[in-house]
Amino acid sequence: MKTNFFKWKCAAAVGMLLCMTDVAISQTKSLPYEGVAGWQETQDKRMEWFKEARFGLFIHWGLYSAAGGSFEGKQYPQHYAEWIQTWGKIPSQKYAEVLKPKFTLRSFDPKSWARLAKKTGMRYMVLTSRHHEGFSLFNSQQPYALKNEVTGTANLSPKGRDLYAEIMSAFRQEGMKVGAYYSLLDWQHPDSYEAFQLNPNTANHQSDHERYKAYLYGQIKELAQNYGQLDMLWPDFSSKQHEGEAWGTKHILTDLIKWQPNIIINNRFWNGLENKNGDIGTPEKYIPPTGLPGMYWEVSHTMNESYGYSAHDQNWKSFPKIMQLFVETVSKGGNFLLNVGPDGDGAIPEPAIRIMEQIGDWMKINSEAIYGTTASPFQALDWGYCTQKNGKLYLHVFDRPASGKIDLPIKNNITAVYALASPKTKLKPGLENGKPVIPVDTFDKGKGPKVIVVEIQGKPIVEESLTQTQADGRIVMNANNAKLQEGKGLKIIGAHTHDPNRPNAIGQWKDLADKTFWDIKIQKPGKYRVLINYLPNPKHQGKILLTVLGQKISFAFINENGTAFKEATMGTIEVSQQVIGEPSTKVLLQATAIDGEALPEIASVTLVPIQE
Repeated sequence: MKTNFFKWKCAAAVGMLLCMTDVAISQTKSLPYEGVAGWQETQDKRMEWFKEARFGLFIHWGLYSAAGGSFEGKQYPQHYAEWIQTWGKIPSQKYAEVLKPKFTLRSFDPKSWARLAKKTGMRYMVLTSRHHEGFSLFNSQQPYALKNEVTGTANLSPKGRDLYAEIMSAFRQEGMKVGAYYSLLDWQHPDSYEAFQLNPNTANHQSDHERYKAYLYGQIKELAQNYGQLDMLWPDFSSKQHEGEAWGTKHILTDLIKWQPNIIINNRFWNGLENKNGDIGTPEKYIPPTGLPGMYWEVSHTMNESYGYSAHDQNWKSFPKIMQLFVETVSKGGNFLLNVGPDGDGAIPEPAIRIMEQIGDWMKINSEAIYGTTASPFQALDWGYCTQKNGKLYLHVFDRPASGKIDLPIKNNITAVYALASPKTKLKPGLENGKPVIPVDTFDKGKGPKVIVVEIQGKPIVEESLTQTQADGRIVMNANNAKLQEGKGLKIIGAHTHDPNRPNAIGQWKDLADKTFWDIKIQKPGKYRVLINYLPNPKHQGKILLTVLGQKISFAFINENGTAFKEATMGTIEVSQQVIGEPSTKVLLQATAIDGEALPEIASVTLVPIQE
């Protein structure tokens, strides 16, 4: 699908596409919106609906959907099925001849898509109007789209129909905002930057990039002028070689804001998923550890692995996992754009429908805790996440604490507490060590997080939060709830597009003065095994010292290779009965030796009770 897939895809596609060395365009650092008037001045107003919505649907549907991850009997295991043309190095003409008959629309019913999205609780939709293969769902009137010597036509809609128009109309009828994904790449156009990477150049054609920029401008103009209100334009795929003016961005933006004064654009006319040149940052399949403060942003995520339909991709995420990604994103101030990839017949896969229906059941009860909320006031919470608005804290409880109650680290007066599922039944908060304690009844985790509303007076006044004991007695001190001291480069490193399941970790530990500590609440005396979870790296070695309750445990990282985080035992500690009454216990982790570039990245330190 997207940008900053750059290095990986260069390797995967054996130097094709984005690894070109086009030196015709010399790029300089772009200004926001290329400095075009009208965008910066109206951003807050244009973003009002986006901030309220928080939840949207991404639809990847195109000719690649008819392949479903296989071409002429060969299955391609790469998890971005919409890239199958490059995986197979398939010329555009053959690609079209084989797949167009399989793009049947037999089950295509855009109204049912829209009803499902609305039932799921989504407030907006972004549709792939054209993906990298160069075929458009909309009926483009650009000469190349109408007739060309490569594939005949770049338009996909059957005669007398416009698939893009039908889909956009269906979603508007359900009251949803609509956006158009539009690829800046084009694997078939002979004037694109990646021209002839897949297709033979028998006539020795010299690509004219100015002509290609005019083609982009013309198609974006069609999307903006021919299909009613367009709430968002989602261009995709810039790189260090081609960004900003490489696409003719000034010309596009100058007119786009006139054609659609209320439109939002993402940041992918420019390189980098978190750049601030557009309206929204676009992390892909990962959630930034601390969100993206100071900017609007949106995480796009998949229900299985691929964005486009893949018949063999059955690695569906569980409903609880989807909910964790959804709520974590919103709790950090972002929007969640959940993807679905219909097949070549136009059918949404059944596992995706089931997941969306489960989300919809949860949203019927708990949508107040999503729409219009802002980021959590807390650094990290070991039982779940928090969102807030209008004097209310929404506690999204994923893991009920062993004590059956939440120590809420705020100083505000609490005026009411209740579960969002039963707002008339008031809960009675307690007070321990001067902090409010919120009771949490047992609940079915399979139906999503339990949401408890805490109404407070004034803005949240946050105290230091404690890492709580989990139901099985473990105390997990992870990177999310760590406090970093000194800060000479020490930082939290998170998941990314290439490894969305990567845990957040404490990294760039290069200085002996740097320290990490946690404040924890221990609720059970006895012996505990101390485990550390880290990422092996022969260039990252050294020694660390863990100090807790006057006990010290040293640990040395050995020279070892690894591509995944591993767990090792550091030692054991003993907790006396006397400690249980203490308000909190501090755990300090410091480096005693750093060999090589830095210490290995550390995801967590865990205390595990030893059963005797």
